[in-house]
Amino acid sequence: MNSKTLRAKYLKFAILIISICFLVGAISACLPLNISVPTLEDNTISDTAMTITTNASDGLGEFNDGYSYVYTDKTKIDDYRAGTEDYDITTHKVAKTDSNRGTQDNPYVIATTDDWEVFVKKMATATSGTNIYGAGQYFVLGKDLDFDGVDFFPVINFNGTFYGMGHSLKNITCSSWKYWNASTNAYVDINTSNIAHGGFGVFGQILGATITDLIVQDYSFQDIPQNTTCLDAHGPFVGGIAGFSYGNNVVLNCHSSGEITSNKTYTSHPICGGIIGDHGLVNTDLLVYRCSSEFYSSLKASGHVCLCGGIVGDCHTSTTVHLYDCASNFRLDFAGTSYNHASVAIGWVRGKTSVIENVVGSIDITSNVRHFSGALAGTADPATIIKNVYVEGNIGTSGANKNSIQALTRTTAGITSSNVNVVKSSTSYAPLHSNSQDALGANVSTYSSADLMIASAKTFLGNNYSQIWDVDKIGGEYTPDKSPVRNYLMAFINFRNLNNGGNNEEKVGLDDGEPYVTGDKLPDEASDVTAFITYLNTKANANHVFKGWTDDPTGNSEPFTELPQGYFGDVTFYAVWGLSDSYVSSNIKISLTSDKTLIEYDSVESITLTAKVTHTAPSSGSMTNPSVTYNFIQDGEDKTTSANVKSSGVLSVKTVKDSGKYTFKYRLADGLEPLWYYDGTPSNSVDIKIEKGKW
Repeated sequence: MNSKTLRAKYLKFAILIISICFLVGAISACLPLNISVPTLEDNTISDTAMTITTNASDGLGEFNDGYSYVYTDKTKIDDYRAGTEDYDITTHKVAKTDSNRGTQDNPYVIATTDDWEVFVKKMATATSGTNIYGAGQYFVLGKDLDFDGVDFFPVINFNGTFYGMGHSLKNITCSSWKYWNASTNAYVDINTSNIAHGGFGVFGQILGATITDLIVQDYSFQDIPQNTTCLDAHGPFVGGIAGFSYGNNVVLNCHSSGEITSNKTYTSHPICGGIIGDHGLVNTDLLVYRCSSEFYSSLKASGHVCLCGGIVGDCHTSTTVHLYDCASNFRLDFAGTSYNHASVAIGWVRGKTSVIENVVGSIDITSNVRHFSGALAGTADPATIIKNVYVEGNIGTSGANKNSIQALTRTTAGITSSNVNVVKSSTSYAPLHSNSQDALGANVSTYSSADLMIASAKTFLGNNYSQIWDVDKIGGEYTPDKSPVRNYLMAFINFRNLNNGGNNEEKVGLDDGEPYVTGDKLPDEASDVTAFITYLNTKANANHVFKGWTDDPTGNSEPFTELPQGYFGDVTFYAVWGLSDSYVSSNIKISLTSDKTLIEYDSVESITLTAKVTHTAPSSGSMTNPSVTYNFIQDGEDKTTSANVKSSGVLSVKTVKDSGKYTFKYRLADGLEPLWYYDGTPSNSVDIKIEKGKW
């Protein structure tokens, strides 16, 4: 086959020769420039302020030295709630040495689902010694982890500190419960073993642990095994965060949404909670602060009862629970032959001096048995202290015949309560079990509808605890994104301007390290900081128009004016600048022309499009040595070219496949300040027609 025939056979596309002429003052050049300007989605930005690398010796991640992470701090809670402390969080700066791996200064970082499995195995092998089950060690969740389609394995025993840093474990589904057996180096079915005292959750059993700022979103825990050595015939213990709290444990600013369901009929007392299943070691305390859940459970038992709570399922005799500023919506389906203890906060409070303060929520129970349930607490024994609760509960065999339930049931004496509020929307309360009674009686304010009670809750909590409660979210769903008590943590921001080609940063008149939370407005022309306004005015006089902030020095992200999700600890934001309309109309000229608009499919002809961007430097306030990047656009779709500049200044692009409407977009960027730029397009386009079928 000769070369002419080859050319006729394989020339399937027209050749489009595009001449891009860029004029800056007296300089003309043709540039093969490429621009991509992605937009932010839902104001969600990844944590680009941090760098996580894998530590070769232990297989887990680690932060870059000097990075600051943030966590809810137990030592600040009391003063913050009292209004004498500005924040309930603390930032900690990483300071790595050769010998401090796993300490607070150099924590283990979990950033992938593979890292999670490394973490699971690490805890399973740490069965003795100083660091048993992670005791004295620090772990940080550095990224959101999505377990959709990924096998999930729980941490069976945990005795360390886990900082979630506001990140999520998403889409966990677990129906085949296994643990890592370090002796056999294999996952083994839990079945009826007592591996974690019957605890099931993200963490099976926590022993002297601290867990903060963790989100468990859209989980499904199914068919939980019943162990053969139940604790006083109680178990299994299942929680959205942890199943069994065994020891002095702290759970702060943790939030969950999901379900705990089982087709098994238990011959012990099943216990579940939206955050913690059960707290059960004598003379120990469980502290739960700023936690919430949106939670459904379906359970069955024969000859036994269920103990379930929207936050905590149960606390055993001679233990204490301190539960502050929590919210839950909890739906329970229970089929049994006995009765149930279920509630918004704690299914059964049978410890010593437990405290429940500032709780909002609802519980809806579908059951065929009478109850020991209360809207706030299923049952509370003496010495419980209750303050500022707003709850609604209903029970019955179906929606049509459900009745309201009291705030608290079954107690003898000793309850101290104030500002307890409950909805009574039915004529009478649902019948209690014969051994149960209304615990508070007249010491409760009742409302005929949830709307009335919610309005009261918003007023009280807004007036007294606005630093904790987002009152606009009270009364809706309490999923993690809609929780009224969730602390999105805080970013401590340094504001800068990039210059010298992006190699230098200059201050802009704002103090370093100012705190911001998600959704806060960032400084702009309305700022009351004089030095910053002076800086903006100086820039405006040099033809800079302030557009917002970015953490991306390349300029490939849209600027923002409010703090997006995902930023916390030390963060640097850079000013983004544009050009005024008057500057553009006076100093930038663009055009798009073509030498022809029609060729035949098998023709050797070409079409030349000439795109011209001319920038005329004004006498003052001009961009310095600006550059242009561009995308060609065919029928509204970007066509990125990667051809090289030719010495002749003519750029040949041979990838145009079809007829269409052609135009281009460009970015004109300053040579000294890379975040001072203008994005534009010509007002016209060129229709190209390539006639096919004539060969």
